[in-house]
Amino acid sequence: MTDLPEIRPTNEMSAEERHRLVESMKPEDAETVPELHEVDVPDELREAIESAMSRYPQIRSAALPALWAVQRTYGWCSPEGIRQAAAVMGVTPGYLESLATFYDLFRTTPVGRHQVLVCHNISCWLRGADALLDAFCEAAGADAHEADHGGVSSADGEVFVRSFECLGACDLAPMASIDERYYGPLDAGDAQGAVEQLRSGAEVLPHKALAGRPAAGGPEPGADPETRMLFKRIDEPRLASIEAYRDLGGYRSLERAIREPEELLGVLEEAGLRGRGGAGFSMGKKASFLPRGERSKYLCCNADESEPGAFKDRELMQKNPHQLIEGIAIAALAAGAGWGFVFIRGEYAAIADILERAVAEAYEAGFLGEDILGSGHRVEVVVHRGAGAYICGEETALLDALEGKRGNPRLKPPFPAIQGLYGGPTLINNVETLSNVPHIVANGAEWFKGFGTEQSPGTKVVSVSGCVKRPGNYEVELGISTRELIYTLAGGPPDGRQVKAWFPGGSSAPVLTAAELDLPYSFEAMADAGSMLGSGSIIVADDSTSIPELALRTARFYHHESCGKCTPCREGTNWTVKMLERVISGEATPMDLDIVASVQENIIGHCLCVLGDSMAMPVGSMVAKFRSEFEETIARAQARDEVGVQAA
Repeated sequence: MTDLPEIRPTNEMSAEERHRLVESMKPEDAETVPELHEVDVPDELREAIESAMSRYPQIRSAALPALWAVQRTYGWCSPEGIRQAAAVMGVTPGYLESLATFYDLFRTTPVGRHQVLVCHNISCWLRGADALLDAFCEAAGADAHEADHGGVSSADGEVFVRSFECLGACDLAPMASIDERYYGPLDAGDAQGAVEQLRSGAEVLPHKALAGRPAAGGPEPGADPETRMLFKRIDEPRLASIEAYRDLGGYRSLERAIREPEELLGVLEEAGLRGRGGAGFSMGKKASFLPRGERSKYLCCNADESEPGAFKDRELMQKNPHQLIEGIAIAALAAGAGWGFVFIRGEYAAIADILERAVAEAYEAGFLGEDILGSGHRVEVVVHRGAGAYICGEETALLDALEGKRGNPRLKPPFPAIQGLYGGPTLINNVETLSNVPHIVANGAEWFKGFGTEQSPGTKVVSVSGCVKRPGNYEVELGISTRELIYTLAGGPPDGRQVKAWFPGGSSAPVLTAAELDLPYSFEAMADAGSMLGSGSIIVADDSTSIPELALRTARFYHHESCGKCTPCREGTNWTVKMLERVISGEATPMDLDIVASVQENIIGHCLCVLGDSMAMPVGSMVAKFRSEFEETIARAQARDEVGVQAA
């Protein structure tokens, strides 16, 4: 991307600066950039876009905020709204249109005034999401098939209903996002009431709203194997405010880090903190890869928590945002980064509001800005809202999205530590990883290594969902028995049921069986078992669950979320979905299961990023470990069809 002058609202640029902006585009595109003086832009829309442009080092990073502003203004990304945004930004409408059609939360056609998104991925599906979607459609007078295939508006134009792949609220399953606010657990009666309240303008399901809700779950009295560090005071009243956070010792680690910045990198490396986002790579080692010197460096917090089964980062940001902000500031100092960006998934609208308020408080108190606490160190933090694309959880796709592009993975090398955001060295870590940093600085590396195992030090916030009595987030020392996590903390499966299969690290992890429940929950133990700890998200399926249906639900998610850039992922996910549909309908043969397994093996390791692998690993493991159930499913479906033919 061409470097531009210091970013200012487009209308304040000189003619020469605007000419440079236009010249930086392709010649055929430059001719179609609408002139700002020729476009009638509503004042509020123009102010919102110009404000966004002023927050970024490069103008195009404001593309997603601009489209959000258009959608808020018109209810959808209308052609005229896109043209207005393009005029303010000095880009082509086609460029913004290409983004609006890529990201799932942008609407390119008019929809109902109120939006109801019903999560129907694994954890919600296991707890009755399909019935909940039907109930919302019936209440709204909308067709359930259309709601499950892109969404449908009610006849009166009041309510738009659609199924959604994952909303990151598996602890509330089954649940829905209603006008960007989360509600759950819900049942059919709640659906009827919610639609009536939307139409009448009344408050929607106040007793089921996420905001103000106490932490989910909780062990039986006298049996609490939790070791809380990040969650130590998670339910303190007003903890999200800077006053409450500072009263509990918040920002003292940042003050110490400013006094001793040269020691930060060594402390983080020595602590052995492994990334909590999925790969489990050493955070300190990753930070050490960034080259020293005067080049502009960046820190990106990956808050695009879109893995089915994962919801820990949501609660951390909702209830203790300053812990994350302090961690970002310290990590930025350690890496020599002057800018920090929090890329938060677009579905977390209410959480992003909380985070932005906390960032504003941190600026006002002097903990962020050009000269934090008078130290001469600069750390700017921007909360950047995504727009519904699981692929942006992949670190290089996240960088493209931050730069105002479609979220497509980049070819590596070069790696982000050498050439990342805006071409500069970039450190990327997730919310939980960065939230650990203030505690390590405050207490030291040896203290941190006193928790967990030698190879997996520290605590881990584990999200447990699916067929358990108490779904929720639990912070434990790594190395705890998985059985204790599922049965003691999460209450085990419903009465009369047994664990059949479980994902140790979200939907992308190869499944394990009930025979493997006594494994230690650690990075190394999960890897030795042929799976992975991943994001630390356990999804439990009990013995009432159809494994072929579970495999299909898993494959559909990754097929839907594939960016389509590389053939093994684009074609492999599509083909796998079709084959699993054939299994369930009885059109497949047992020989087809060998082909399904073979295709998964050919996907793994052959994609540009790990999205294809993320489908192939769990689906392949289900076929391998539950093959007899797949064969029985085929046989039952064929027998049912034969009976139907004979009856006809």
